[in-house]
Amino acid sequence: MRNDEMNNSTLLKVLAFTAEKTLQLATANSILGEPIVSEGMTIVPISKVSIGFAGGGADVADAGKKTRQNPAGAGAKVDKTPMNFLVIRGNEVQVIGVDAPEKPAAMVGIINTVVDKAKELMSSKAENAIEE
Repeated sequence: MRNDEMNNSTLLKVLAFTAEKTLQLATANSILGEPIVSEGMTIVPISKVSIGFAGGGADVADAGKKTRQNPAGAGAKVDKTPMNFLVIRGNEVQVIGVDAPEKPAAMVGIINTVVDKAKELMSSKAENAIEE
């Protein structure tokens, strides 16, 4: 096998492995999160998933040893950002949008906000139904 073919083969193996592992991280469960039950409501997070992927290789000659090396590397990132929440209470279903938090720790506050918004929406629907 020629050196450039070996370099391409090594790079392709590294890229294929990284792509396979990245896809395992970004599944359908990444979009629809685990349901959260709170105050008689089931809340399902709906997230945006972004994937970044890069890789490269080189053909390096060692003149002293009269050898060539073909290092290759790849990296990937999977980013999951909550965008909406599906709120289910009895026969009612609401979709509540949120602003994505800057920090993961802010998720607790978002869940509380979603619960409050859902209670507000559902109680205003109940009041409108009573008035009609």
